[in-house]
Amino acid sequence: MRRVAASRVYLNEKEFHTNYVVELFDHLLVNHYPLEGEIAMTEWLGGTIVIRGREAYHIRKVLSPAELSTYDSGCNSNIERL
Repeated sequence: MRRVAASRVYLNEKEFHTNYVVELFDHLLVNHYPLEGEIAMTEWLGGTIVIRGREAYHIRKVLSPAELSTYDSGCNSNIERL
């Protein structure tokens, strides 16, 4: 299992949380919850994590809801599948 945290996590286009943790198994989302303190074995990625179905993607910058709907990465190096 991989546990990662980011400044902002979008669970869908309208629902996001700040300082949030997602847990992944074989690249698929299995759990998510607020980051309320240091958690052992958690990677801090910063930026934004976007959940699509059960997959998670990391964008290196923090995006507002308006920016998320119009975000154009310019190249795939700005977005990483977790």
